[in-house]
Amino acid sequence: MEARKLDDLRSYFEPHALDEATTVQLVIDTEGAADIEIVSKGKTLKSIPARFKKDEYVTSLKELKGDLVDQYRRARKELERSMESGTTFMVKELRGLLGNPVLAPLVRTLVFKADDHLGYFNEETLVLTAPFAEQHTIGEEDKLIIAHPLHLFESGRWSDFQKDLFDRQIRQPFKQVFRELYLLNADERANATVSRRYAGHQVQPNKTVSLLKGRQWTVSYEDGLQKVYYAENLIANLYAMADWFSPADTEAPTLETVQFFDRTTYKSVPLNEVPPVLFSEVMRDVDLVVSVAHVGGVDPEASLTTIEMRRVIVQESLRLLKISNVRLDGNYARVDGTLGEYAVHLGSGGVYKQAKGALHIIPVHSQHRGRIFLPFLDEDPRTAEILSKVVLLAEDQKIKDPQILTQLQA
Repeated sequence: MEARKLDDLRSYFEPHALDEATTVQLVIDTEGAADIEIVSKGKTLKSIPARFKKDEYVTSLKELKGDLVDQYRRARKELERSMESGTTFMVKELRGLLGNPVLAPLVRTLVFKADDHLGYFNEETLVLTAPFAEQHTIGEEDKLIIAHPLHLFESGRWSDFQKDLFDRQIRQPFKQVFRELYLLNADERANATVSRRYAGHQVQPNKTVSLLKGRQWTVSYEDGLQKVYYAENLIANLYAMADWFSPADTEAPTLETVQFFDRTTYKSVPLNEVPPVLFSEVMRDVDLVVSVAHVGGVDPEASLTTIEMRRVIVQESLRLLKISNVRLDGNYARVDGTLGEYAVHLGSGGVYKQAKGALHIIPVHSQHRGRIFLPFLDEDPRTAEILSKVVLLAEDQKIKDPQILTQLQA
């Protein structure tokens, strides 16, 4: 983990005069992202004036900004991997992370676990603070981990932390509190060693391999797609009738099973003996493949786990926005608008009007979503799209887009 305190870079975070009226410096926002701020005659400029772009000091700032942006990206990924693997942190290590201006904003938003206690870590008071001001004192020698949704689920406090992020408008560096959790279902318990949860889904081979490689999966002629967990001595295997190295124009492979094997004996491991966090993360990876790399122009039905998480996000958003004419009903958000009654599917994002049928509403670009807030930095365009459609239709009397109005008033 990168925890250098950047002591040798402190001067770059102070205003540096480029001329009598203009200063420039590095800044880091509340979420840890670095940028260059240039101020002229008391006003912050949107860009560096052309006359300063080749200035030696400005060039140095650009290089440093690039380094900090890279560190920021690596830190987000590494913190997520630490959560997945259950990496332990000592208080001293967390202090080091919090001493880094890039890492501190990321770490402060995460929920940590010490023994059976959950909360945000405060390095000054050495406490874990949970919603409703509940606190647990941490000792210098205590070990902490970044809490996984499984721990939040088992604690019975998951919804409290979800509400807290919305109430305080906090965005986590990755999906933690709003991460999808995958538990064994009845079929998997009955089949003992084989999961057919995603059997029958056709996927694009190149996109599938690319997605899973980014999640530490490997692909080979002999073993197909697999992910090795050395600490647990387990291998996760995603089986499909496919040649992952064949040209893209051949028939798309169909997913069949997910299995786990002992890394030393290669014997099948019963699903109920696979560590629950590990099982959940593997299934989340496969769910990602099914939702992103599917074949065809129509999205597959989103998994129940994904829909459940979107339901919570929509529910919390409606609460904060004080929107009361929407109710969540199964897989739909049902909207009682001024111009009609609508249903937005929480899986596909499809919109339907009662006695009218499907409506065609183009997803709102991220730059124009206005009040839409997601409590994580990860890209999740479908969830943002669904939420924006629900809010839009809940206030249909304010819609001015002629293409949408024509459909609503038809």
